[in-house]
Parts: sequence; structure tokens; C-alpha cells
Amino acid sequence: MKKRGQITVFVIIGILVILGFLLFFYLREKTTFFSPEIVVPQEIAPVKRYVESCMQDIGEKAVIKLGMQSGYVEIPEDIAMNPGAYIQVGGPIKLPYWYLNGMDTSPKLSDMQSQISDYVSKNLKSCLRNFSDFDEFVIEEKGEIKTKTVIAEEEVVITVDYPLVIKNKMGDKITTLSQYAASVPVRLKKIYRLAKGIMESENKGMFLEKTTIDLMALDPEIPFTDMVFSCKNLEWSKADVEQSVKELLYYNLPKIRIDKTDYIPFLYDPVIYRKFQEIDIEKDSIPKDIPEDIYEYNHFFWAPVSENFDDMKAGVRYMQDWGIQLEARPSDGDAMKPNMVEGSQKYLSMFCINIYHFTYDIIYPVEIAIRDEKSFNNNGYVFRFAFPVLINHNQGDRSDFGMTKLASYQDAGFCNELTEEDYVISAKNSRTNKDLDNVSISFNCIKYQCNLGFIKAEANRYRLKTKLPSACVNGIIIAEKDGYLRAEQQVIESDVLVMMDPLKSFDFKVMKFKVDKNNENIGSSNLGNNEKAVIYIKSLNKSHDVFATYPAEEGMEEIELVDNDNEYYLEIFLMNGDQLTGGFKADWKLSYNNLIGKDKITFYVYDEGVAKTDDDKVNMIKFLNDNRNKNELMPKFE
Repeated sequence: MKKRGQITVFVIIGILVILGFLLFFYLREKTTFFSPEIVVPQEIAPVKRYVESCMQDIGEKAVIKLGMQSGYVEIPEDIAMNPGAYIQVGGPIKLPYWYLNGMDTSPKLSDMQSQISDYVSKNLKSCLRNFSDFDEFVIEEKGEIKTKTVIAEEEVVITVDYPLVIKNKMGDKITTLSQYAASVPVRLKKIYRLAKGIMESENKGMFLEKTTIDLMALDPEIPFTDMVFSCKNLEWSKADVEQSVKELLYYNLPKIRIDKTDYIPFLYDPVIYRKFQEIDIEKDSIPKDIPEDIYEYNHFFWAPVSENFDDMKAGVRYMQDWGIQLEARPSDGDAMKPNMVEGSQKYLSMFCINIYHFTYDIIYPVEIAIRDEKSFNNNGYVFRFAFPVLINHNQGDRSDFGMTKLASYQDAGFCNELTEEDYVISAKNSRTNKDLDNVSISFNCIKYQCNLGFIKAEANRYRLKTKLPSACVNGIIIAEKDGYLRAEQQVIESDVLVMMDPLKSFDFKVMKFKVDKNNENIGSSNLGNNEKAVIYIKSLNKSHDVFATYPAEEGMEEIELVDNDNEYYLEIFLMNGDQLTGGFKADWKLSYNNLIGKDKITFYVYDEGVAKTDDDKVNMIKFLNDNRNKNELMPKFE
């Protein structure tokens, strides 16, 4: 029995030891900072508390400043000097982008720790005021201030190594202090995880780009793609469209609710909304009890993270004075007209159908604000960061889509302040890799554009040696040459190579196919005297749209296509006088081999007869959609 009792005691002691180790590692993991209190003589304890009080004050200022400036205590010079890298959000406050030129530019957690440490080290002495409040001591500095910051789950821990020798006036008591600690009660690590999760989700899923396009498509004042059966000439103002977009963003983006955070709840249980999402509107009847806020649930409910942050609030904001850059295609200055008849003014009075396809490039900044009510001892803390929303031809584009596709203007002051360094700019044919000459070169940065000159023969090669405007970091070189698509290249190094896509011109004609009641082809023929085809070709990989009519107008007898592999969307409408009679739609994929030795294209369209009523016109469009990509009607090269 005695031995059994001894064994029981040892087992209990072993269990307690294991539990002790587990508790130790748990506390160390949860707090990150774990150290015993340093014993300090009572008479100099006020000096230590004074140093730590300054550390606390400076550390809090650093953390607050960091939250106001996208995670930067001090904004790096290359960001502060680049107006395209931040939002000016009131007074001198800048909010740097966490995403720029196709790259993640957010600060790392280690960078934030270093910035807090540097700020404390830099400002601690001025706070201490040479220990002037301690006349009873002689305090001597024996080394430099070395600060270390750890951003933990529940706090930001700041430790300082600052050796001091403290003597009383008699000089008979000497004490050395060197280690100090302060804790800022901010859950910065958790806030940072939420911020990074939002940024990564946006870059991957482009939620805000899709939301912007949805908002624009629902606004009757903003034209997209449509067919209007009217003899009235349509026209929109690009400035009015831009203002409409700004107002849409200002009023609607704050409605976005971020899942897994403390958001304003929807009116009903999520199960109800998901039930409506499963309805097939083409087969199922529309229920009567649709939730009033179902649009908000379907379009303004963002789920960027899987971790639970339900004790933090997060929101999206856009202010109209932050500006927006918008380009619409086609447009002529401020005027936006139906693009299928662009350049065909003499036919406008004949057509009683307006077919338009507008594409938009849009760039605007947003701010994400995260608020944690529990930080700073339940007084709250706000962390903000920004990034641009990028739309390229009506599609989100988080690659290196830049601002150079947008309207810009010359500015003599900006263009005349140049770098000391020379830059060498050259251009090549993207298909043959041959050097190009007589290429017009300009430099673009945000709203500024400067003409630099032409690439010419120099030093046994074609190039332009020039200086660039010094006020812009990593601007864009724009290259233009007849027979080539306009091309762009960001300035990264002093040698800048721009690859340019060649174009090839083709004569063209349109033939029509007649179909019987069974949708069978019964022969092809030329267009009649009163017939006209309106052609729209959109390049899916390049910024190149083609609009033409057949018979062709003067000066528009040829169609230019990229002289290389490329993919297009093709849409043709056949008109008899002012009546819609047919057409053809196709996804048109071309290889360079299709183009070699060819100089003419024959397009084909269905001839369905005159669509007299609106129902006939709707059925006609349905027929063209149903017969998209028919092999026998695909364009042929000769």
C-alpha cells in the first residue's frame, strides 16, 4: 500500500509539471511578451516610470499615426512624391495605396514594427527633456537608444534598451538602468489580418470592380450596350456620365457589408436570401414575398475572409472630391454617340435603329476603414488603407492596367522639370522583333502627358535618348506609329523597350444568307440596293475596336486587324432602309497563318426579312444569339 501511495504522488506531481509547462507556453503564445518584472530601487523607480511613460505616449502616437496612414508611421519618400500612389484625404493626411501598378504594395507586419521602433527611438529624448524634472539626480547617458516592437494579438509591446547611470547629488549612490517596457492596448495584429484578407480578396475576386459595373448598368443615365428602335439621334455627355458614376459610388459603396465582421444585419435570416438565389427565373414563377433588401444582399454583401472578426467593424468609402478617371469608347471629346454608326453621319437620318456598344476604362480610389471598439481600453481604434479600383473595357483588371489610357493634358511646369539621368527608349515589332523607327514617344503620369520626341536612327540603332519628368516615379511611356497599335510600357529602368503590335488592312464586303422556315440556308447573295450592313469588331486581347459600314463610306474602305494571333468578338447587323432584317454574331479567333498573303475579308449575315414590330425585332435578336458562331457564316479571307 505504501508503494502504491508513493506512485500516486509521483503521478500527480508529473501531471502538475506537464500542466505547468502547457500553461507557460499558452501564456507566451497569447501575449507574445512574457518577462519578469525588473527590480528597481524605490528611490529611482520614478525615473524608470518616467521613461516608460514617454515610451507609452510616443508609442500610442505612432500606432495612431500608423492607423491613419495605411500602416505607415512615416510615409516613404517614393510614395509621398508620387501623387498616383495615395489619396489626399484632408489636409496633409495621405493614405497610401496597398496595390499599385499590378503589385501588392502593402507594408509587412515586420515593417510596421520597425517603423514604430524608429519613431520611438527618434522621439524619446525630446520627450524626456534631458530629465530636467529630476533635480535630485545626476543622470548620465551611457549608450544609444535601441527599440524593439512586437505587434501581438492583444497589444503592441515596446521595449527599449537605453543605458543610464543615475547618481544622487552626493554621488554615493549609483544605479544603472537600461531596460524599459511599454504596452499599447491595440489589437493591431488581428486588424492587420483582416485588412490583408480584404486586399487579397479584392485582388483575386475584383468585388468592387464588379459592383461598380453592376451599379452603372442599372443606371438609365449611363449607356452600355443596347439597340434602340428610334430615328432620334442619341448622344450622351462624358462629363455627365462621369458625374453619375461619382454619385453612384459615393452613395452606394458605404452600403457594402463585409461578412465575418460586425455589420448591420439584413432584414431576414440568410437562409431566406439563399432560397431566392436558387430560383431559376426562366422556369420558376416569381414569388411574392421577396425581401426588400435582396439586392443589397446579392450585390453589397462581400465575403473576403474566412476568419471570424465579428468584434470589428469594416467599411468602404469613396468621396467625390477624390476624383475619378473615366474614358468611354467610342467618344469624340465630351460627346458619346452610338458607336455602330460612328463616322456615318450621312446615314443617321436613314437608320431608325441606334445600336451602341460603349466600353469604359475607370480608375478611382477607395478607402477601407476597420474599427476595433475594444482597442485602447474600449475607447476604440481605426485603421485605414486605400487602393484603386481598376476597370479596363468594362472588366476588372488588377494586372498592370495603368492610368495612361485615360485623358491627360500637357503641363509645361511638370514637363520641364527633368531628371538628371538619361533614359533610352526603343520600340520593336511584337511579331518580328525588329526595331522600329519614327515612333512618336510621350510620357504619362496620372493626368499629365509630355511629348518627348521620336525614335530615330542613332549610334547604329533606333532609339530616343531623353530625360523624363522628375516629379513622377515609374511613369508610363506611350509609343504611337502609323500601322501599329498604340503601346505603353512602365518606366522601371533607364532602358525602356516598348513592344508594338502591327496592324494589317483588308478590303471587305458583306454577303447575305437567306434561310427558310426550318432555319435552313437556301443560298447566298450580294446586298441589295437599299441594304446596308453595320459591322462592329472588338479585340478581346488588345485595345482595338473596329466600326465600319458596307457599302463602305469614303475613307473607310478598309478594316484594320492586328497582324498576329488574336481573338475578336464580331457583330454585324443587316438593314434594309431603316428596318432591321438580319445579322450575325461570332467569337472570332484568328491566327497569324490566317492572315499571311490575304488582303480581303468576306463577311456573311443572315437575312431574316424585315422585322416590322417590336416583337419581331426581339425575336430577330434572339435568332442571332441562338445562331452565334455558325461555321458557314464565319468570315473568310482571300
